[in-house]
This record gives sequence, structure tokens and C-alpha cells, in this order.
Amino acid sequence: MPSDTTSVSLPPDTTIHALLRLLSDPNEQVARTIQNQLTRFGSDVLPFLDQAGTDDALLQPRLAYIKEEIRFGQLLNEFKKFVSQSARQEDWEHGTFLISKLAYPNLDIPHYVECLDNLAEEFRTKWLATESPSGKAARLLSNFLFKDKGFSGNREEYYDPDNSYLNRVIDSRQGIPISLSALYVFVGKRLGLPLAGVGMPGHFLVKLEGETPAQFVDCFNGGTILREQDCEKFITSSGMAYDPSLLEKSSTPTILARMLRNLLSIYEQESEEPMARRVRALLELLEKE
Repeated sequence: MPSDTTSVSLPPDTTIHALLRLLSDPNEQVARTIQNQLTRFGSDVLPFLDQAGTDDALLQPRLAYIKEEIRFGQLLNEFKKFVSQSARQEDWEHGTFLISKLAYPNLDIPHYVECLDNLAEEFRTKWLATESPSGKAARLLSNFLFKDKGFSGNREEYYDPDNSYLNRVIDSRQGIPISLSALYVFVGKRLGLPLAGVGMPGHFLVKLEGETPAQFVDCFNGGTILREQDCEKFITSSGMAYDPSLLEKSSTPTILARMLRNLLSIYEQESEEPMARRVRALLELLEKE
């Protein structure tokens, strides 16, 4: 990947075509040098890559790699801009969708924002015709998402990276604690519910703010409502000392970093180094803040 997120000026067409011919070289070191050079030209070189021959079995994965790197460079710039503002943001929705672009660079974010809008509107129409206390509304939202709409924890394929990408969670209706919690919060925020993500050790939850005693939603387990003592029991049974601060609201950068670390663990375990490297680059941006 280029050492920065800027591109260099595109050379004449003849130079680009010459580089593409060299890209078919059987020597991997030569090919990698050409890949890096083409990547530095940024999105301007994409039309040339699309026109390159499609019958060369050696060339295709190299072309695909360049396209992935260019699109990741674009994502890196988007994410950097988001992170520069995220410390002041209560809403982590856009950052979550940007993370999804790691695996789905052409993601139609407005389409999935509309999916969340539609879920909120359907719930509002069916269940919130009259004003409900926030605690009752949270329970109704749990029933709506995890029973009526069929969202659930993906226990059989927990370590599938798609469980961390919100677009795939919306499509498949399966996820892990943090991604299902994200779905719950984003729909709930549209309904005016006072919700916050809580990065409890080992299990991400949603906190219903302003409730006494405190209430938490376990989205991985069907939206079950938990009390503080339930959370304390979970923490101590894991061998950790309990402290009430472990149930405090998590900041936007903290939540997004947790999402990325989940993905990093998966990609490192699967030896998918290009994806692991991209995840690390996004993490570095968050850790600089």
C-alpha cells in the first residue's frame, strides 16, 4: 500500500499501457513494484485497469489487488476525515458503515441508511402509536427486531467477518454482540430512545440511559434486558474484578476501535494479511486521536 493517501499525477497513456504489460511479468518482485507504482496513481488509473485483458490468469489477481488498494486509499481518506470529528460525535453510525467499506468498497451507504429508516418507521407505526416510557419502548424494540424481524446472534459462524459489517448484518439478519447492538442503537435513536453502546469486557451491550435501576439490552441473546447485577455476574464469572466503570457509556472512537480489533483478530487468524494491514491502518487513525 502507498505510504500515504495521496496519489501522484497520471503519466501519458503509453506509459500506463507499458506498465500494464510489465504487470504480467512472471517475476513476483517485478510485478509487485509495478503494482505499487500503479496504485500510487489513484482512482485516475482505474479505467485503464478495467480495460486491461481479462484472459490472463496471472494478471487478474494483480489487477484486483491494485483496485483494492486504490479503493482502500479512498476509504482511508474518508475515515481520516470522520475520525477528526468523531470525538465530538454521539452518532457512530457513519463510522460503522465506513468500516463495512473495508470488505465492500462499493457499498451503497444511503441504501442501508434507508433500511434503518424503514425499520424505525415500521416499528413506530406498529408499536409507538401512543407515547410509551423509554423502558417499555426498549422492550418492544427488542421484540420487534429479534422476534418479528428475525435478527439473531450468529453462533454457528461467530468468526465470519461479515458478522462485523453492518450492511451484511442487515441483509443476513445475523451478527455478533457489537454489530447487533449497533443495529439496535441506530434504529432506537431514530425513535428518540436514549441509548448508548457499552463495551463491557467480553460482551458488548446497549444501555438505556436515564433508567433507575440501570438497564442494559443484550442484543446477541434476543434483546434480553439485564440489570447491573446480571452484568456483574458475567464479568466476575469471566475471572475479572467488577467495577461499575466497566458499564459506562463507550465513546465513538472506543466502539469503532473495538469493531476493528474484532476484525483484525479474524483476519490475522485466517492469515489474510492485506485485509489485516488495512484494518491496522484504520485503527492507527483512531489511536492517534
